[in-house]
Amino acid sequence: MKKLLAFMFLTLLVTGCGDEPGCDGPPASNHSPVETIDLDDNETRNRIIAEAIDEDKLNAKGDCCDEILHAPGQQNPYTGWVKSTYDDGKIFYLAQYKDGKENGSWFQWYRNGKKMEETSFKDGKVLQILVWKPDGIKCPETNVVNGSGLTVSYDQGGKEYLRSSYMNGEWVND
Repeated sequence: MKKLLAFMFLTLLVTGCGDEPGCDGPPASNHSPVETIDLDDNETRNRIIAEAIDEDKLNAKGDCCDEILHAPGQQNPYTGWVKSTYDDGKIFYLAQYKDGKENGSWFQWYRNGKKMEETSFKDGKVLQILVWKPDGIKCPETNVVNGSGLTVSYDQGGKEYLRSSYMNGEWVND
């Protein structure tokens, strides 16, 4: 659970985007996301929210750098959707897990309901990150593909506060 909380904190710190208007985001790469899921479709999003387990109910086993999540009372690692909400009940993130690790899509939203981030994972490693500003404009500077690149972080109000790097699917402490 410590790893999950640390990842969430780091994700908040490292998500965001630059301030050049009109860019459609990172260039195309040979990598395709693990699975395409349209969470802009309310029916799909509501179904996933309903089936997702709250992150607070999961148990982490292993050391802090290689934790595996388990559902309560389960011996096998958790596979399925995980959710987290803001204090007001709005969705903060939805994430896919397989065998206790991030695997598939990770979606985050700002408090205002606008999309913040879409991240693709495989076996707990970052493959690709797309981010948006709080006003809904896709990020022109964040460019993480094939597990490596840069993210530019913005707070809920749109002010830049951090730039971070990923290498080989892992966050690099700049």
